[in-house]
Amino acid sequence: MATRPRIDLDGVSLVDESGPSMVLAVFRYRTTEGLILLLPESADLLVPWDGIEATALDLKAGTLRVTFTKEYAGRQSWLRGARVLAGTWTDRLAMTRAASTS
Repeated sequence: MATRPRIDLDGVSLVDESGPSMVLAVFRYRTTEGLILLLPESADLLVPWDGIEATALDLKAGTLRVTFTKEYAGRQSWLRGARVLAGTWTDRLAMTRAASTS
């Protein structure tokens, strides 16, 4: 294998963990200033780190969770009252151990 696969979270659809499964945002990438999310039918949005309470990436389950601070979530109408958004990513490459050592 010429190049090693990377964890690619760009495009992970995020839904309200405790509500309906409507996509509220799409994860794009992180920067030193915060997370870049795409709002469906809109534009990229920078969520500053001070608006993020916690994030979690579960490599086994393939899930991503973003928890917003209460203050930030309260000011953002696009979150529709959600404080935790979660999504599952799809691997673009199925790699076996044998393939990774060659």
